[in-house]
Amino acid sequence: MVATGAPEKKYISKFPMMGTIVSLTLFEKNPDVVNDVNDYLVKMDAVFSANRDDSELSKVNQAAGLHPVTVSRSCYELVADALTYTNRFADSFNVLIGPLVKTWKIGFGGRQVPDDSQIDRALKLIEPGKVTLNPQDHTIFLRDRGMQLDLGAIAKGYFADRIIERLKNAGIRNAIINLGGNVQVLGDNPFSNDLYWNIGIRDPEREDGSSAAIVHTKAQTFVTSGIRERYFKANGHVYHHILSPATGYPVNNDIIQVTIITANSELAEVLSTVCFFHGVAGGKAIIEKTPGVEAIFINQQNQLIHTSGLIKISKGVYLNE
Repeated sequence: MVATGAPEKKYISKFPMMGTIVSLTLFEKNPDVVNDVNDYLVKMDAVFSANRDDSELSKVNQAAGLHPVTVSRSCYELVADALTYTNRFADSFNVLIGPLVKTWKIGFGGRQVPDDSQIDRALKLIEPGKVTLNPQDHTIFLRDRGMQLDLGAIAKGYFADRIIERLKNAGIRNAIINLGGNVQVLGDNPFSNDLYWNIGIRDPEREDGSSAAIVHTKAQTFVTSGIRERYFKANGHVYHHILSPATGYPVNNDIIQVTIITANSELAEVLSTVCFFHGVAGGKAIIEKTPGVEAIFINQQNQLIHTSGLIKISKGVYLNE
């Protein structure tokens, strides 16, 4: 049985974008809204893509050590947010990590471990204090040659929050936006008696898209970080893409995957990285002290550990009230 007045259909639109497949689920037919979301993502790709030489982000990086670059409000806003989080979580989140990502190339064809001299050179270029922002002119200046902004650990969250705003402004009451590793839901689930959503937490041990757990929840955002998506093996070791700004090497601890559950998708993106760095115990302690945020960790033994705000109601099913 579904809720009274529930729609008979859902309408799923998919866009190949930003290295993933973005999907938008509506519960009413509205091509104008679908086109608006697609147009927004195309615009954001032109602003933030690290793989386009003509994007605003690339122009800022290309001008490192030379001159400030005037950017759009969206670009300035996200870079400013990312720098704020970098200063707040200096041990685990760094928006200047671009030179280190480029050195390893994990997920971009990299299959070799860089030598110590390469890593040392990259580490010297990730100092956030060497970024100058001008809020009046919306300019960004990276003061040393070779510095690079990398917004991969926050951008999807920013996009998801803006898309939800656009859907609300268009009169959409219920929706799901999935940006690959980032799922945000709007409003009530029209196919559920209690109007809650069932959101799957992916199983990192399987490649068929099956879930390790289900969270029964009101509208929230779910952001997952893990080591099973982008990695390579060399000399008997696995090297994944979550790199430490302190050591220059992939983080090595007891976590395979962490999922953050909260209302703000940008914050969830940042916390998923921060908690990964701190391990299960440390990450859980951070979330327990952060109001309105919950988390599910999967450790190296494939065990699920959850924060106290989630209630296990049956095998593999959690209630988030």
